[in-house]
Amino acid sequence: MYILATYTVNQSEEWGNFRWKVCDWSIKIDWNMELLVPTVSDIIFKYTWSIANYKKTISKRSSIDSPSFELNVNGIHSSWNLSIRFWKGPEGKRITNPVVLCLNILNCIVEEAEQAKIRFQFGVFNANVKHWEYCHVSRTVLELKSNNDIISLGYKDLSIVDRHLKKNGEVDLMVKIQIIQCESEKHSLSQDMDRLLKHPRTADTKLICGGLAGIEIPVHSSIITARSNVLAEMLSPISVSPIKTELELEKDEEQKGYKEGQFLYSLELLDISKDTTDELLRYIYSDHVDNLDNLAPQLLSLAERFSLQGLKELCERNLIETITPYNIANRLLVADEFGCEILKKASLAYCEENLTVLNKSLAWKMMEQMNPELFNEVCEAGMGSSRSSNIDDSELSN
Repeated sequence: MYILATYTVNQSEEWGNFRWKVCDWSIKIDWNMELLVPTVSDIIFKYTWSIANYKKTISKRSSIDSPSFELNVNGIHSSWNLSIRFWKGPEGKRITNPVVLCLNILNCIVEEAEQAKIRFQFGVFNANVKHWEYCHVSRTVLELKSNNDIISLGYKDLSIVDRHLKKNGEVDLMVKIQIIQCESEKHSLSQDMDRLLKHPRTADTKLICGGLAGIEIPVHSSIITARSNVLAEMLSPISVSPIKTELELEKDEEQKGYKEGQFLYSLELLDISKDTTDELLRYIYSDHVDNLDNLAPQLLSLAERFSLQGLKELCERNLIETITPYNIANRLLVADEFGCEILKKASLAYCEENLTVLNKSLAWKMMEQMNPELFNEVCEAGMGSSRSSNIDDSELSN
């Protein structure tokens, strides 16, 4: 039986290109109480974590975890927390600024597994002006199912400086979370097309990927052709046996399943792994990608190669949201190689704002030697007056 929990809508806030209602809990919600709303997508949950004696706390502990908090809404019972982790410098010494602020889901109970989009945004309170400073909005896709496994949904590098410290040394961190259920998308064109990819009875093309393994995936030439002119040109006709009657085809299917002899075309992508090909096909069929956090650089390359502008924009957005001091040089190289102007601007801005924490890795030396124009542009954005990557030439041979 559902019980309606009390909440207060403090304000409407801009988030991305939309205005959302923000829920700030004024009472402690019991585990057995649940918020009932027409759709979860209308609600943003906000949790504030106060860390007492911040400087002393981070100096003594290798990791910090917030108290857990619960989000119970529309059949989704979940427990979450925030955590602080630390980078290590070149010599293995722990770096205490910036810290890594993580959002974790501790456990989840749902009646039926479902896919949901999670949007979240971190913030730190500016004690000088009494105002929250927000990070960029992050997004991820998660399969919500009943389990007790801890899942880290994402993280941000967060610099804590004097303006964030209250007079008593306390620091306030915050996260806003939005759970977007995909219920409204059931039986939409994109989901129906995704199901078509998983049930290839009418497929007329065998896509071959995975290098020497030569993994074959049944696909549909009409969809491939409609989505990419480049891939359409790569379709190769296969010599086929005389056309069978419908009765003969049904008999073959009953006896041996789908007949390979019915393929009319082949499409060779032998240089692409099976996992990457699966995500490429998911985008081609449904306009969605599930594993961008791990495959964005590879998929960006394929998007450029096969003229898939929508996929390129998805990858570029993901790469912007996952910039860190350790990958910023690679982000700049990728942006320059594939003409990603938005990614390049965001990366240059990150260099300017985070000069002191940039990790001068081998990628910087490669940039300086192979793409001096880009390296000079980064220097002008704030890398410093010394235009050197501070890496010995000997490291290039390692």
